[in-house]
Amino acid sequence: MAVLILNDLIADLSLRIARFPIAAKDLPKVSYIELGPGGACNVAIMAARLGLPVVGLGEVGYDHFGLVVREGLSREGVDIAHLAAFPETRTPVAGVLVDEATEPAYLGYPGHLVLHTLPSAWRERIPKARALFTDGWAEHEGVVAMALEALELAAAAGVPTFFDPGPGNPALDNAWHRQAAALATVVLANEEEAQRLTGHADGLEAAQGLLALGCRWAVIKRGPAGCLIVTRKDLALSPGFPVAAVDATGAGDSLAATVIWGYLRGVDLPTLATVANATGAAKVQKRGTGHNMPTRAEIAAVLSRFGLPTPAW
Repeated sequence: MAVLILNDLIADLSLRIARFPIAAKDLPKVSYIELGPGGACNVAIMAARLGLPVVGLGEVGYDHFGLVVREGLSREGVDIAHLAAFPETRTPVAGVLVDEATEPAYLGYPGHLVLHTLPSAWRERIPKARALFTDGWAEHEGVVAMALEALELAAAAGVPTFFDPGPGNPALDNAWHRQAAALATVVLANEEEAQRLTGHADGLEAAQGLLALGCRWAVIKRGPAGCLIVTRKDLALSPGFPVAAVDATGAGDSLAATVIWGYLRGVDLPTLATVANATGAAKVQKRGTGHNMPTRAEIAAVLSRFGLPTPAW
């Protein structure tokens, strides 16, 4: 059985600049540029690097960006046999600009997606999956409908589901994020996203608010401050690792994949929170996304540096 990564399989064009803001007629130099898989591909790649079998369920075009996604996921051992493509599909792309403060700004090319309902092959796979991950980014209402239906199918079959709302698409009504959070087994959100979903600014209260919606685990991603994992019976608060960050892009994705790994492996909450933070710390020391997600050796190096044991992968 495999972990299914549904929707948001896009390309990332990553660039490093000296500083923001950039104004019209400016000509700043770019010190780093790379085109590769991005979006939920980051979660897929990280999960595969942690040893989980992963299948991508998404729509990409026959264009160059779609080829980047296909080849990139395949190179990382992600099963791409069920990716959908149509002649009129245009693969979405995120332009990711990062400055010396390490925080990204995004430019979104929505592309053109054709699917509005789950293909029958996807419907058949979901109840048999080991787990399902999807996020809150959607370019049209069809993606929203597919995500909610997939979560419902998985819940009915007892398949663990993981939902990361992200910031959402400002062009759409993101009220569906609360529906998805209610259906999910695990919700992964940063503090701002958790506040948007629950109305609570405090991390613990927001986590409890997410549990009240219906999920079993609430994971609050706190950036350099670490993470908070709350269940209906337990909680783990783990501080972040003080490392020299160069690019925060994809850190939340790497943490999400580690939570999936830990949930499926039955890792205790304190250990999982620590390893998840180490994964994020390993990522922020690397530029870019996709193929630049951390390796197990790089995660182990973070843990070893702070005198902590490496988990049994």
